[in-house]
Amino acid sequence: MTPTGRTLTIDSFPDSAFRHLEADAIVCIDVMLSGTTLVSAVAQGRRCFVAGSLAEARRRAAALPDVCLMGSGEDGRLEGFELPDSPTSLLAQPVARPLLLCSPPGTSLITNAAGARRVLVASFRNLSATARHLATCSRVALLGAGCREEFSCEDQMAAAWIGVRLARQGFEPGDRRTAALLQRWGDIEPSLAGWGNSAEGLRREGRAEELEFVLGHVDDVAVACVYRAGEVSPPVRVASGTDSESSLTPREPVYAAEAPVADSGSRL
Repeated sequence: MTPTGRTLTIDSFPDSAFRHLEADAIVCIDVMLSGTTLVSAVAQGRRCFVAGSLAEARRRAAALPDVCLMGSGEDGRLEGFELPDSPTSLLAQPVARPLLLCSPPGTSLITNAAGARRVLVASFRNLSATARHLATCSRVALLGAGCREEFSCEDQMAAAWIGVRLARQGFEPGDRRTAALLQRWGDIEPSLAGWGNSAEGLRREGRAEELEFVLGHVDDVAVACVYRAGEVSPPVRVASGTDSESSLTPREPVYAAEAPVADSGSRL
């Protein structure tokens, strides 16, 4: 396949970011759960930061007053963290508390992509907003974090749904694999993500409420989430001296007035 014009490519796993650093934009997708947690934090107006390792998380936490340190180590251990990676737990925290998330492989994918021109974070919640933000790009990479070195169906679903929206804007698949993934996942029901390995893992851990949250919040956030200098935020920042770690004033919450919360059986 020799595509012309603007292209989109779907790939997987944290190390895939290094293959796509020349793209105009990399979209990092980890539906269960780090991407959902970060998008939910931005939607609340909460300041949110990403750490690539536990050591970095501890260092940055020391400089962030009243930070909510959330996540786990590479081995899944929770020592040193206040809470596990959890969008439902985050909603119970005061919005004034900034989030610092270290939750591989999702956050590893984000930090690996840091050298790209533009890095976005996406989940089921901000599909359309992400696609709209990419409209001016020529080459886009949609990267899923995966789960325990396996492909995650929910990440590929989100990538395909964003890809379908980009195709409507004139983008073409960058390779045959991307074309096949768009065809396979582009028109599938969100509820089917509940049958994947990541969903089963959440059930085994007694965290079914996280799965319900993911499946019940589809395309309900009207803002793209941009990763820059360790922070995930809306694309447009207020030009002032307050946008720093030392001044952690919450932003205005952002939700999609035109996109109600979806039930788990709805189609996109």
